Amino acid sequence: MTIAPANIRNIAFVGHPSAGKTTLVDALAHLVGASPRKGSVSDKTSICDTEPEEQEKQHSLHMAVVSAMWHDELWTFMDSPGYPEFVAETNGALFGADLVVGVISASGAVTFNLRKKMEAAADLGRGRALVVTHLDAENTDFDELVDDLRGVFGQTCVPYLLPDASGPRFSSVRRTMQDPESPWRQTLMDEVMDSCEDEELMANYLETQEIDDAAMHKLLPHALVAGTVIPILVCNPNTGLGVKEVLEFFEHYAPGADEIHFKTPDGTEVKPDPAGELVATVFNVKSDPHVGKICLARIYRGTLQASASIVGPKTPDKGEKLGGLFRLVGKKREPVEAAGPGEIVAFSKVESIGFGHNFTTVGKNIVHVDMPPLAKPMVTLAVEPKSRADEQKIGEALHKLEAEDPTFKIEHVASTHEMVMHGMSDLHLQIVESRLKRRYGVEINTRLPRIAYKETVLKPSEGHHRHKKQSGGRGQFGECFLRVKPAPAGSGFVFSDMVVGGSIPRNLIPAVEKGIREVVAQGVLTNGEVVDVEVELYDGKFHDVDSDEASFKIAGARAFRDGFTKAHPVLLEPIVEMEVHAPTHAAGTIFSDITSHRRGHVTDQDTEADGNVTIIRCTAPLSSILTYHRDLKSQTAGEGSFSMKVTHFAQVPAGEQQKVLAQYGKHHDDE
Repeated sequence: MTIAPANIRNIAFVGHPSAGKTTLVDALAHLVGASPRKGSVSDKTSICDTEPEEQEKQHSLHMAVVSAMWHDELWTFMDSPGYPEFVAETNGALFGADLVVGVISASGAVTFNLRKKMEAAADLGRGRALVVTHLDAENTDFDELVDDLRGVFGQTCVPYLLPDASGPRFSSVRRTMQDPESPWRQTLMDEVMDSCEDEELMANYLETQEIDDAAMHKLLPHALVAGTVIPILVCNPNTGLGVKEVLEFFEHYAPGADEIHFKTPDGTEVKPDPAGELVATVFNVKSDPHVGKICLARIYRGTLQASASIVGPKTPDKGEKLGGLFRLVGKKREPVEAAGPGEIVAFSKVESIGFGHNFTTVGKNIVHVDMPPLAKPMVTLAVEPKSRADEQKIGEALHKLEAEDPTFKIEHVASTHEMVMHGMSDLHLQIVESRLKRRYGVEINTRLPRIAYKETVLKPSEGHHRHKKQSGGRGQFGECFLRVKPAPAGSGFVFSDMVVGGSIPRNLIPAVEKGIREVVAQGVLTNGEVVDVEVELYDGKFHDVDSDEASFKIAGARAFRDGFTKAHPVLLEPIVEMEVHAPTHAAGTIFSDITSHRRGHVTDQDTEADGNVTIIRCTAPLSSILTYHRDLKSQTAGEGSFSMKVTHFAQVPAGEQQKVLAQYGKHHDDE
């Protein structure tokens, strides 16, 4: 039997690290009966932080899901990481939720990180609320914090729960509506009524300036989804003070799964009909050492049976049978026979369906409900196995982690012959390395990846080489004369046969070209590909007995190398376009760093979020920003982010070229 969408509460908790999200979820999980005791982060008994890396760092690093039936309603709490680099986990929680709760410590400031997550929730059309924690700390001021929250999130932020005091004297909370003396009482009612579409209720409010409990129960969930009010709650999740009142707010006013309207890309609403064809999306993927791959999905329409076979975008004509259907309670799994609209369930052993995939049952058409795009990983490290044994396992292990985390990517770079892993930060890749060792027994060495330079020439020259080798019996002989000159940008490599008079037999000229092309692919100065160069083979000599393809291949390659080194060869480096998002107060430091220390050029500058965020668009050499994420993090207290893409190649300055050649330059001892 499935649960009516109106009786489903899906709540995601977001915020900055150490705000108290996990402690709050642990406390709520205990109250709704999901956990027999209140877990603790510090003593490693949290129902959410179950990974060894999380327990070691005492910070959430993945999305934890806790589901429970309580008061005839299905509750699902989603605890998300505070660190911004684990954005895929947070975005999944935002997407699966109906209410997004921003948790903020009263002893800290309203962070850029929290603002971005709450803005993302608003963009998704989710209801929003704020919970203030740590109000019992020294030098806290609730009224001042409320002013800050209203300054950041707008005047729709209104306290729903009020503390009796700030600081160590904080001992109780009360509902704003129960305090006729509170200046916030009228403001709260005004904001709730802003979304009212009931003419009778509106007329009554205009006459009485009051909202009774029944009307508030009807109006507030709708106001949350409409965004006309962001209630501010307060509690101490460590001691439990106020947690019961926070849960009561969720019970009475958190929007049910029927309140959120999911739409297809063409704007068609997917109504939560349990009898309709199945429409669902995977918004998180986990890995279990015993079960294997576990997909976490939100159902919008239809009913998913535990015995069903489902199809996704990769194999729309070939179904896979579920290995199990269950609700997650931390790391525990509770089997269910079926799940309907609004439910968040997990299933296992379906390999063709992954993060962001829409799916349905066999024989039905897949309906798309798209998740927001994720930021691309910008931090890269070259990786190699520590041992031959690791070499045998590393590929499969990395691809399993890649399937679990959409912001982690593996790439084999042909130009540098490296395996490169891409992540969101150093911490992100450190966690990947730790999981590789713990889960799969694979140890790796990492380093900064090599830059894929290219090589070209700036002026014409001529090259020559005579290859002659005699070692008894038939020898080797081939001689080539050629011209090397610059070619138009983007033309790559051009070979022209200008030989006349048979100085090189026609059947041996392809061997000359082959030898040259091998050098072009491998580079002369470094291991970089040669581009935008034209070669004209115009003369040579051969021997009736000793000349063969191998001889002319060697002669052509070395003649080209000779001509290339005389033609003022230069290195070309990849140039990236960057877009940096950072708090405005740090913009000057970032601007100076890009232009003064990274050979960068700022092309545009803009602001958003009422001027609180500055967007800097610029170009810079890839070599100068391999570790940019570290400096940006330092310059912005961890609140900056950037994206980049390689757009073109440009000549490396002479001084820089000497440094590159000293590090990566080739030595041709075979001349």
